[in-house]
Amino acid sequence: MTESPLLDEFRRLIDELKRHPRIGSVVKRGEVRFNDLSREDVAALLKDEAAYYFLIAAAALNRTTLKKALAHEEAQIVAAPQRKAFVVKSRLPVRRSFAEVASSAIALRRADLERKTRGGIEQLFRERLADEQIPLLMSPPVRHVPGILIGKRKPDGVYPDPATHAAPILYLEIKNVRRVADDIQKRLYEVAEAALEMKFLYGDLRIEGAALKTTRDVLENSSTYRRKLRAQISKATPVVIVLMLCSKREAEKYREGAEAFVDRVFFQEEIEECLAFIKRVVAEHGG
Repeated sequence: MTESPLLDEFRRLIDELKRHPRIGSVVKRGEVRFNDLSREDVAALLKDEAAYYFLIAAAALNRTTLKKALAHEEAQIVAAPQRKAFVVKSRLPVRRSFAEVASSAIALRRADLERKTRGGIEQLFRERLADEQIPLLMSPPVRHVPGILIGKRKPDGVYPDPATHAAPILYLEIKNVRRVADDIQKRLYEVAEAALEMKFLYGDLRIEGAALKTTRDVLENSSTYRRKLRAQISKATPVVIVLMLCSKREAEKYREGAEAFVDRVFFQEEIEECLAFIKRVVAEHGG
C-alpha cells in the first residue's frame, strides 16, 4: 500500500505526543521515561489512538501478543477496566528514545491500515459478485469443503454451495501478502497444496512425473516443466483461482510457477480480470 493521508495524519499525531500533558512530562532530552508513568496514566493514554500505538510499540506488543497477554492468568486477576493498562505498563521499558518508539508505532499503524485496506478489497469483491449475480459463495458464513489433509477446508469462495454436498467446480483463495519478498513463498505453498488436494478428490487428476536423473534440467528448463505440469493440472476440476492481495509489479515473477499448480493467479490490480474469469467458469458449468 502506498503512503496514505491517514498515515501522514498519524505521523503528525505521534509527533504531537511530545507535547501531550502526560507523555510530554516524561520526555527528557529525547528519551521517554516510561517508568514515571503510573498505571492510571497508561489507562488514560490507551484511550487515545496515537498514544495507544505509541505505548504498545514501546512495550514490544502488537494486536496478537496483546490479546494473548490479556488472557494470561496474571492479567486475569486485575479488574477488567484496568487489565490492558496493567499488561502494557508491566512491559514498558524504563526509558527509550522517543524517535525509536515513534518509528515502531508508525510501522504498527501502517500494518493495520494495510490490513483494513485488504479487508476493504475483499468486501468490494463480495459486492461486485452480488451486483453481477455471480453465484460464487464467499464467507461469512464459513463454507466447508471436506478434505483429507485438512478435514474441513475453508475456501474464501466456492461454487456450488458445499452444503448441498456437490463437489466444488470453482475454488477461490484470497491471500493477503504484506511483504512479497518475505510472505509470498508460504502463500504459494498453501495454494499449491489446496489445488492438488481438491483436484485429486473432486477431479480426475492425473500427473505423470518427469523422472529426471539430474537437477540441472530443472535449473535450465524450469519453464518447460512448469508448462508440462500445468497441462496436466488444468485438465482436472475444480478450477482453482488465487487472488493475491499484493502488487503485480512486485509479484509478477511468481505467476508462472504458481500457475503450474493452480488454474489462474490474479493480483490486486486485476480484480476485473478475476471477476470476468469467475463469471466465465460459472457460466460454462451452468451457474
